[in-house]
Amino acid sequence: MKILWQSTGFFLLCASLLAAGRGEAAQAPLQVITESRVDPDGRVQVWLTLKNRGSEPLLKVQPLFHFHHSRSPMSPIQRLEPGQEITLENTGHPPVRRAGRYPLAVRVSYREGAAGASSRRQSLLHTDSFFYREPVRSEIDGRIESVISSESSVLKVQLRNHSRAFKNVRLMLHLPPGLEAGSFRTMRGFTLRGGEERTFEVPVRHESASLKGEFPVFLTIEYGEMLKHYTGEIRGTLRLDPLWNFQRLWPHLVGMGVLVLVLSWIYFRKWKSPRGSRGTG
Repeated sequence: MKILWQSTGFFLLCASLLAAGRGEAAQAPLQVITESRVDPDGRVQVWLTLKNRGSEPLLKVQPLFHFHHSRSPMSPIQRLEPGQEITLENTGHPPVRRAGRYPLAVRVSYREGAAGASSRRQSLLHTDSFFYREPVRSEIDGRIESVISSESSVLKVQLRNHSRAFKNVRLMLHLPPGLEAGSFRTMRGFTLRGGEERTFEVPVRHESASLKGEFPVFLTIEYGEMLKHYTGEIRGTLRLDPLWNFQRLWPHLVGMGVLVLVLSWIYFRKWKSPRGSRGTG
């Protein structure tokens, strides 16, 4: 029984440590918030708020806006202290003409820690949207799934047109730095008939073998109809893990451990106890 309790404690300890590691990795030290305003003439103003919610300073914080068919870099912030918050204004978005909803994406790169130059450059992607005159709703939705291999990853994208009319959609895939999808370097167009569902795969190449873990990916969907502009977003997760990854496999390891404990208990109860009682008789 002593061995049984020790094994139980070992498996529970591994499970708690692995789960804690996953929770800490999901919390980025940089918080990004966007607010938008559009005047009656279609001129767009965007406010970007950056907050350091970590315990170390963030250095060379560089925001880059991805607007409707354009990019707009902003001046870098050399140092953002723990707890410090800065709000920037961007007026570089092209004026909008059609009523409807428009996508907004911000990629922010930074270095964490006082070392600065010796620390690894981090990056995160924040997505949002704003509407002009009318908050229309997109009829296109879907989901993204990730398939893992030892050298590359594949994103499985599923789109569905919930309306009765066909839609000429434009897709833009946003990936973290160091990852590249050859067929989605720029916008990609599709035609979806009414009620149609389409599934396709996007191979993702890794520039560095050191990239591991889970990364958020975003697919923005745009189309125009009846002098209105529609936009939607599909969120997913891209996994870049080796085939043997403890953080991904720990639920299975715990299950195997429980099975081993049950079988051990049955073995000792059924075989060891009767033999011991016969020997003492």
